[in-house]
Amino acid sequence: MIKLIGMLKRKPELTQEEFSKYWKEVHADVALKNMPGIEKYIQNHPVKLNDREPAWDGVVELWFKDMESFRKMSKWYISDAGKVLRDDEDKFIDRSKVVNIISEEALMK
Repeated sequence: MIKLIGMLKRKPELTQEEFSKYWKEVHADVALKNMPGIEKYIQNHPVKLNDREPAWDGVVELWFKDMESFRKMSKWYISDAGKVLRDDEDKFIDRSKVVNIISEEALMK
């Protein structure tokens, strides 16, 4: 399995609550209806433990069967068809602060 892990920051005009609500209630549906090749889609929303802002407003995990499936999705994402997802991301994500990692998971326990 290949996994894309994305650390997300919200647009400055949004609260953490607004960001999380939009991501869960709107964007997830757009992603799941349009993105090809996703085996598993996980949203990680931060839990506030103190008064400090979390380093990230969300962490996404997108799982793909293999590198070919990931590459197919990547080509789709930058295509005209992928504009539907990019346009929706622009509503709540600060793209300048996104960090993505492409990984192959190694389960240790």
